[in-house]
Amino acid sequence: MKNSLTFVVEPDTGKLTVEVSGAAKDTVHEFVKVLGKGTSINCARPDKLTIRLTSPQTPSATDDFSIWLYDLYHNSVVDGPGRRSVIRVAGCSVRCPGCYVPQTHDRANGYLVSISSIVNEIFENRHTHDGVTILGGEPFDQAASVAELVSRLKKRGLHITVYSGNTLETLIGRKDKSVDYILTHIDLLIDGPFVAQLSQGAGEYRGSRNQRIISRP
Repeated sequence: MKNSLTFVVEPDTGKLTVEVSGAAKDTVHEFVKVLGKGTSINCARPDKLTIRLTSPQTPSATDDFSIWLYDLYHNSVVDGPGRRSVIRVAGCSVRCPGCYVPQTHDRANGYLVSISSIVNEIFENRHTHDGVTILGGEPFDQAASVAELVSRLKKRGLHITVYSGNTLETLIGRKDKSVDYILTHIDLLIDGPFVAQLSQGAGEYRGSRNQRIISRP
């Protein structure tokens, strides 16, 4: 949608976040005159990779649990409610046409990371976010690893949002214990494939209008 802005107000701190990705430059300049120059934060296109292993094919010697990670970033306001730390996994079997992040489709573009290192990174930044979002790629392609990750994050009392290119019905139909564990322990599921033709007017957190925001699936 042309010449549009999205305002996110944090009632507890009074902070104002303005998403300007779809706004005209002249409009943005006018708002800067009124509101003053702000501080850029990471959203859908992070500018810093937080966790990367030098030997991605070798799991940690002290942690048998690992996951294929594309990157991890903080301070997103578009990937779930509030300010989020985001874990973006590598590998996707859904591969929606027109996907915004096709580089995450190939697992070889990611790194094999110990789950402990991810949890530690998230917990060290716990005071700067309102929760954690796991997306991809396709998180349910690594259901066992994501279930372990969800378990450890939940033990620390964190709010968890998960995105999937599959529908909730498809995931339930797998009758997979790891999938079921994830679905019964997360706070929010945003499901369904990205459909480029339905991207306009999708609303907050969703890429296209067919996707659903499901609380405690």
